[in-house]
Amino acid sequence: MADVIVTIPGATNVTVDDAPATSVVVIFPASNYVVTTVIDRGILFGIEGPSGPAGGVDTVNGQSGNVTLDTSEIPENPTALYFTNTRVYTKVKAALVAGSNVSFIYNDTLQTITIAASGNVLSVNGQTGAVVLDTDDITEGTTNQYFTATRVRDLLLTGLSTATNAIISATDSVLVAFGKLQAQITANLSTLTSHISNTSNPHSVTKSQVGLGNVLDVDTTNANNISSGTLNDARLSANVTLQGNTFNAASKLVQLDASAKLPAVDGSNLTNLNIPPSTGGDLYLFYNY
Repeated sequence: MADVIVTIPGATNVTVDDAPATSVVVIFPASNYVVTTVIDRGILFGIEGPSGPAGGVDTVNGQSGNVTLDTSEIPENPTALYFTNTRVYTKVKAALVAGSNVSFIYNDTLQTITIAASGNVLSVNGQTGAVVLDTDDITEGTTNQYFTATRVRDLLLTGLSTATNAIISATDSVLVAFGKLQAQITANLSTLTSHISNTSNPHSVTKSQVGLGNVLDVDTTNANNISSGTLNDARLSANVTLQGNTFNAASKLVQLDASAKLPAVDGSNLTNLNIPPSTGGDLYLFYNY
């Protein structure tokens, strides 16, 4: 008869050799498999294994055959405990440590833990959760106030010192820089004022430097300082002729009055007058005695 192939779980294919109908030999490559009963050709009954001394398992937790177990049938090991709500609650309870302004309230009956908010921030400017604020969300206080250009311009220079007359440096504060600048201005103003009021030619300017090299260094308002040259007519007094004489005085010229008449003068020195011949009229001579 032909060979019979038997497949054993956990082993390779097993061949049942030709043999008399009541005597079948099974060859097992795994030595811990045994045959308990063989009848008829090619039909095997009662194959067991692995078992017994060969190292197989006879029973599992008191059960044999096709055993199906769950956790209720497997005892708990002290180092590998099953999950329970109580165990988790106890473990978390033991692990929590209260910090600053934080406390916990435990309810062992309900197995709940409440985090107390004593001293904690509940909201910021009416917002809760992950709060993000900028200056638009924060009202200005009376001490720490926001920057504005107007406030900078109106700020009083409290503590300003003008004692240091020095060049401003990059490390100076605004207040110190203002103080140095004002000290320089004050010092320069004093020097400028003194210089302006100095009429003693502090720069030693010469008349040639200003185009006056040919001008005499004299007071021209005093005629005694004029030794030569021509005096402009406009410079003469109304009482002086162009020749420099006064009128109607001894050794001076005679000036007609407002009616173009001679003024009253002494004519006693008028002698040897040449009187032209009469043309038919009368000639009268008057003498003042």
